[in-house]
Amino acid sequence: MKRRELMLGAAATVLLAGTVRAADQVTFHFYGAEDCPPCMAFKRNHLADVQAEGRANGVIVEENVITRTRDVPKIGVYGDRDPILRLAAPQLERVYPPIFFVSQGGRIASVHGPDWSAALREARRLAGLT
Repeated sequence: MKRRELMLGAAATVLLAGTVRAADQVTFHFYGAEDCPPCMAFKRNHLADVQAEGRANGVIVEENVITRTRDVPKIGVYGDRDPILRLAAPQLERVYPPIFFVSQGGRIASVHGPDWSAALREARRLAGLT
């Protein structure tokens, strides 16, 4: 019986730790379009490095790219990742890609418009890396 209780306790601890991590999870968001030259330049020149840094430091990096910039105003165009973009939108000067922002625990932490390096700095800060 004691072994079973110990195993259940260990499983509960792992589940709780996962829940705490999910509540504090830092996510770097990239929203773009294939017909957006600055979006594709970021994707080509920087996205792989940002993703590698994210993997190394526990920061999720989301890439959300649609085909046409003109479709950005259409609600739902980014699929299941569209709602969080709409939460960030009021903090943007213009809601056209590229758009970079950071969330933590599913809430918008900071919005950086087209400035991916500022978004990355904030993701690092929130993850406790600076």
